[in-house]
Amino acid sequence: MATATRRCAECDAEFAWTSRNPTRRFCAPGCRARWWRAQQLRAAEAPEPAEAQYAAEPGAGLGAFHECPSCGELLTVINLLIPDAR
Repeated sequence: MATATRRCAECDAEFAWTSRNPTRRFCAPGCRARWWRAQQLRAAEAPEPAEAQYAAEPGAGLGAFHECPSCGELLTVINLLIPDAR
């Protein structure tokens, strides 16, 4: 079994890493829990994307909202399916 020293992703403390658990990123379960809670708070505080702001509008299921790369104006892209008239 190979061993190495790694740094904890939360507290930056060194810990012994072994090949038995190659994906280990934290020195202790408490650090893992603190990191997880911090990630959840960051996700909750993140601003809503433009698409989510307009999803509740009537007809929102008809297309997708996008921002124009040049002017930043909100655009609606409507997708249509037309059956073959054979």
